[in-house]
Amino acid sequence: MKKKTIGALILAAGAAATLAAAATPGLSSTLTKPADHPESGITWAAEQFASADVTAEKGLAEAVRRCMAKAGYDYTPASAGQSTVDLKHHIGFDTLTVEAARASGYASSKPKGPGEPAEGSELGKLFADPAFQRALHGGEPQEQNTVRSSQGTGMLAGGCTAEGITAVYGNANDYMRATGLAFNSLLVATNAAGQDSDIEAAVVAWKECMTTTAFPYSRPGEAVSAGLEAGGQKELKIAVTDATCREKTDFDAKLTAVLDKYLTTRMKELETEVAEVRQIRNDASARASALLG
Repeated sequence: MKKKTIGALILAAGAAATLAAAATPGLSSTLTKPADHPESGITWAAEQFASADVTAEKGLAEAVRRCMAKAGYDYTPASAGQSTVDLKHHIGFDTLTVEAARASGYASSKPKGPGEPAEGSELGKLFADPAFQRALHGGEPQEQNTVRSSQGTGMLAGGCTAEGITAVYGNANDYMRATGLAFNSLLVATNAAGQDSDIEAAVVAWKECMTTTAFPYSRPGEAVSAGLEAGGQKELKIAVTDATCREKTDFDAKLTAVLDKYLTTRMKELETEVAEVRQIRNDASARASALLG
């Protein structure tokens, strides 16, 4: 048995989360139009739709771990799905509360989830091993391990990855729909929301507040960059000042109101897909629960 390794990379389905938006069900070539009567709370509902089922993802990781153990690798993959989605991040801003800023500065703005392993690290060497890759993703030719369906193309689905996906989600097509494609289907709405003039109005109000402080930055992104560069106590001071001005100007509420306009339209368009994805996740969660015991 090879040395235990905790995966810092997603399964094979990172590709599912980065499939071209054009592969998403019902995706229009034009950006989503704002609703005349935005639905309060729809942004939260959209974030739930964009987020993978936690139990299903744990079951998938466990199924892959067991399969890899049979191949001689004690390897536990990191979750591939977007477990918690903050759609404000996808219009250029991360949620920041005063409490979070006091506790950990701009931790919420730092990279999350799996990423590329450092070259030469134990994990990097493992992923450079062709035998490990064959066990995880399947053998050559690669063409035979590529999923093509009405939902999209581009995810490797061989080896233990395919075994895990089948065990929990039933098939790769449903897995793609319940993870990366669910998230991708909202991009036409978030991209449209990011161009809404109400966002700039919210930024201007925040800027006016910041001019009265020791950190007169023009945009939240400038404050975040300065805080992360400074680190330590100065990062905390900048973050708390930033978060306080966001609170005073209702910054996050204004961003959510913008998202509500576009997501009301988009979630209406996706009603059938949302219901079907919910059922896929429920079934996957049940299989995962049985697998996890």
